[in-house]
Amino acid sequence: MRDYLGPTALEAVERRFNELTAAPAPLTLDGCAIGQGLPSRPIPLDELRIILLKRQTSWHVKDAAWAELVRRAQEQGEPWITAALGMMMPGLKRIAGNAARGFRGEIADFDSEIVEGFLCALNTVDAAAPKVYSSLYFMAKRYGQEARIGADRLNGRFAEYDEIDSTCYRPTVAGHPDLVLARAVRDRGISSEEADLIAMAHLDGEGTSKLAEAQGTSPYLVRRRLAGAEQRLARFLSGGYPREAA
Repeated sequence: MRDYLGPTALEAVERRFNELTAAPAPLTLDGCAIGQGLPSRPIPLDELRIILLKRQTSWHVKDAAWAELVRRAQEQGEPWITAALGMMMPGLKRIAGNAARGFRGEIADFDSEIVEGFLCALNTVDAAAPKVYSSLYFMAKRYGQEARIGADRLNGRFAEYDEIDSTCYRPTVAGHPDLVLARAVRDRGISSEEADLIAMAHLDGEGTSKLAEAQGTSPYLVRRRLAGAEQRLARFLSGGYPREAA
């Protein structure tokens, strides 16, 4: 339970993002320059955020928009750093909610750690890398979950959260999971479609029912495709596929 009136880190970012996107001069990205079917006009970032959150928006659109956001944040700094945080806010809130679930102590530190994780990724990620959104989200999630695990350990409560949640996001090989997937696609361990399915199911937290609805198929078929993709990825990572020269 919070015992002070100041905003958490996420609340402060959201307020600043709302200021940046307010009329009469909202911060925008040029949809024509980004392409990928976005409206050919300056798009206010709060409107663009809604577009990117829609299920029917393709990953090509999301990648192109996030590549531009990351590039501007890295090259120009503010206000684009805050803009990138604001664009990720729905995902960051989901991370914060999961980290705080069932916790009876102070949760403001979780928000701060989540923001720190996002900024760490934003500062180092390659804007041209595939699924750059997932890299940013994953690092924020990692920091948030580790903050919760640390808080539970301090309070002598660490069994259930440690054993379940801490294992669900840690990669089994070096590198961010999306980059591992990219290498697997490059070396023909899995297809790009399989990598997308694994990323959406495990990095973005999409359930099989939602994936089935988005793909116009049944949850059963999605689970079968996901299981096959995971098996091929596991064989690739264990050395079951010959690696081509990079």
